[in-house]
Amino acid sequence: MATVAEKLRELDQSFRAGSDLDVVEKGYMKKLIDAISSEDEILESEALKSLGDLYLHKAKTKKHKAENFKKACALYKELSRHYTNEEEKQVIQRRLNYAEKCKKLAHSQMFANTDIEISGNVTLAVAATLQDMHDKTKMKRQGTAIEGCTQFFVKGIVDGNKCLQVESLKSLGDLYLKKGRVGRDEAAFTKAAGLYRAALDRCEDSDGRETLEHRIKYAEKVKETQLRVGE
Repeated sequence: MATVAEKLRELDQSFRAGSDLDVVEKGYMKKLIDAISSEDEILESEALKSLGDLYLHKAKTKKHKAENFKKACALYKELSRHYTNEEEKQVIQRRLNYAEKCKKLAHSQMFANTDIEISGNVTLAVAATLQDMHDKTKMKRQGTAIEGCTQFFVKGIVDGNKCLQVESLKSLGDLYLKKGRVGRDEAAFTKAAGLYRAALDRCEDSDGRETLEHRIKYAEKVKETQLRVGE
């Protein structure tokens, strides 16, 4: 647990100091993806809780109150599925109850509907949205695309959209696979495979699962090949 606290210390300090909350938000999102790709359940739980706390704070101090209360509620609900300790569950349930109460009070305030319009083939619609994001960022540094996919993944949690979560993780895996091939980066290959596995865990479509299983094998094969060449 001390290791996890160390990983989040700088972000937590910035949060408590009231520093640029948008930067802190992106930082917590990155830690969430890092945790998922490495199957670090403790870090994943702490990142979810920190994001929930951040959105709760934003809802109380910033604009878009209803939207931020909704985000906090969704992240606390996701977090509650990770906890097995009864005391931890009670603590997060109290936060969830408070956030839901505030969300209802703020519901009368209209906020922009940023939900993706999905009709027909859900997977194709989500994939098209992510591809559009890739097209807009392909001329920029790769970090911009990774950041965009990460935000889509969190949006998938908030909206309860499993398809968006799966496609976002798969796209992140593709980005890290490319990073690994370009820089012969062993850590990037490992991260790509971890993200594909996380997407596979959430995927309920048989064709999608087959594609992800192929990507996992491919990432591992390319990793081995690149490492042999580098010897």
